[in-house]
Amino acid sequence: MHWSADDSMPSVENPYRRAKVEHYMARAEDLFRMARYGAAKKTLTTVFQLDSEYRPAHQLLANIEQTMSALLSHSTSSAFVPNHVHQGLRRNELVLVVDQDERILSTMAETLRKYGFGAVGAASFEEAVEALAIFRPHLIISEVNFENGPVGYDLYLWVRHNEELKGIPFLYLATRVTREMLIAGKRMGVDEFIVKPLDEELVMASVINCLSRQKKKVA
Repeated sequence: MHWSADDSMPSVENPYRRAKVEHYMARAEDLFRMARYGAAKKTLTTVFQLDSEYRPAHQLLANIEQTMSALLSHSTSSAFVPNHVHQGLRRNELVLVVDQDERILSTMAETLRKYGFGAVGAASFEEAVEALAIFRPHLIISEVNFENGPVGYDLYLWVRHNEELKGIPFLYLATRVTREMLIAGKRMGVDEFIVKPLDEELVMASVINCLSRQKKKVA
């Protein structure tokens, strides 16, 4: 494989192969912005299968590993926050966001980073469980209903029956909050519902208040 003069793009003889490399690389970058680190690494595996020497993929993998390492230590070093995001007050709380809408995951990850939180994203129940096997978030924000598979309440109950995770507070995202939904949520102990479309200031106020209540409860 030969590299171009700018040392960033391989000179691939097969245009179709090159297009596939660029496609999967762009997808991995999108997943990284959503804070879906496991999914981003899996996508980079495909890139490496197509071109094992593709340097942008190696750099992105290094960024993912550094970010995950920082989050595992409950650190949100500004070095790992995208340049276009405002560098606000740094915090050491980690928030897991679970939503099948990738636009919401991107927005929530960016907003959390903007306010100094660490962010981890997941697009399904299964991906959330995989993330929770690695990270111990201080708060989980999940949509109520997924189109396929287990719903948000199933994730809540799974967490509550896990000895290491059961104390993590929960916020729910919902397009519409019905009386029945509120009753079911309150009976189970859900901390709060946030209605879509999301208002950044309202979401962050809910996040900060929920974490403050949790700190007082633990103290």
